[in-house]
Amino acid sequence: MVTRKLLAATTVGLSVGLLAQHATGAEPLMVQKAPVATEFVVDTQLFRNDIDSYVRELNRQMRATLNEELRRELAPKVVLAMNELRTRT
Repeated sequence: MVTRKLLAATTVGLSVGLLAQHATGAEPLMVQKAPVATEFVVDTQLFRNDIDSYVRELNRQMRATLNEELRRELAPKVVLAMNELRTRT
């Protein structure tokens, strides 16, 4: 009885394995191809002007931000004495 159960399980396992192997072998192979390279033609003067304007605008924004931070740091600070001990004179 035990032998028959083991033999049946082994037979089912082998047949399923063989069928699965056969099914994967029948699938077509997918070939990956590289994408087609596209060429971009860029006018060099236009590119330089665009980059130059970008750098100038970024520089202006950085200077404005740094000036604001510097003004905040250099602003006069008011110190309030909340708990002050009186000294004897």
